[in-house]
Amino acid sequence: MARNELTRDAIKNADLIRTKSADTKDAQAAEYIGVDPATICRFKADHLDKFCGYLDFLGLTVVEKGLLQISEKELDALKLFASKGVENFGQ
Repeated sequence: MARNELTRDAIKNADLIRTKSADTKDAQAAEYIGVDPATICRFKADHLDKFCGYLDFLGLTVVEKGLLQISEKELDALKLFASKGVENFGQ
């Protein structure tokens, strides 16, 4: 699967992984999961986009540890309360 065939969500997942992995060495990641550093390099170069496409197919997304993920329903409720607060702010 070529990058231009990925959904927007799959591209966002791949970009987040690439951004976070830029802060580390492949050797560190390889040691952590018990593989050769070349495996990590090959995975990122040859399979990351396909893997992120698969995650998207499964309805999964990648988020940083420690971030609280909320549902669309909860987000809509927050937007509603925020808009009501803004409407009533100057009254």
